[in-house]
Amino acid sequence: MLDHLYYGDYIKRLENHANSLPALEPVDLPLLNSLFKQGTVVTCLEELEISSKELIDSAEDILPKLRALPIPKLESCITYREELISYPQLFKWALKERLLDIVENYLGVPALLAAVTLQRTIADGKPVHVRQWHVDPEDYRMVKIIIYFNDVGLDGGPFEYIPRHLTSSLAEALNYNYYSSGFVSDQDMTRVAPKATWIPCPGPYGTVIFTDTRSIFHRLKPPTGSQRYSITFSYTSRRPITTFERNFSKHQLQAIASGLSQRQQDCLFFD
Repeated sequence: MLDHLYYGDYIKRLENHANSLPALEPVDLPLLNSLFKQGTVVTCLEELEISSKELIDSAEDILPKLRALPIPKLESCITYREELISYPQLFKWALKERLLDIVENYLGVPALLAAVTLQRTIADGKPVHVRQWHVDPEDYRMVKIIIYFNDVGLDGGPFEYIPRHLTSSLAEALNYNYYSSGFVSDQDMTRVAPKATWIPCPGPYGTVIFTDTRSIFHRLKPPTGSQRYSITFSYTSRRPITTFERNFSKHQLQAIASGLSQRQQDCLFFD
């Protein structure tokens, strides 16, 4: 019943905002349409043509520092929070107006940059946590933008998903609850979805993946041959079902907000 009430409120918000959606650049329409159809679109920084020099410069500066850091024992995925906050241009790229136009048109309502995650995944092959199949529960629609900061082959931990049109039937077959079921093993997924339906997304440095992780089963394929360095920008509505842990203080975000438009600040600070 509670979910029904939340969903009814969400539909009203979609309807109320429909006439206020920002106009999209014509070049971005195919990306948006593909995201609605497939749930995932793979492109690259060069093709996207959203000013990325400062993002690339930041990545090239931070990567040697991350590689020099020790790997904690028993850690399969390392998240760098303190290192990330020193690079405000990474946040500011995620708040580019044209990028927000794409995200808002997909969400149907104003966006919140809910999380920014800089990660290093270790090539240990362990199928743990987000390396298992799951659907994200935070909102009815979401957008995650994943950018590879190194070349990622099939054995390097690529993002992997099952197409959108299959996910609902798979969730029913697995008796999967979006809010409480957690993770699905390869063995269980193979029972309902042949491996031929699993789509890995390898790519070179600068690969960009737009994905609605609420609409598809997905995972980080367990890396076995090489480590993966990546950054993920997660967007939800400003009234999500559940919230991401905000990894940064308001004071830290205020330092990032310098020079941003009011819209961009609202996407960063909205409570």
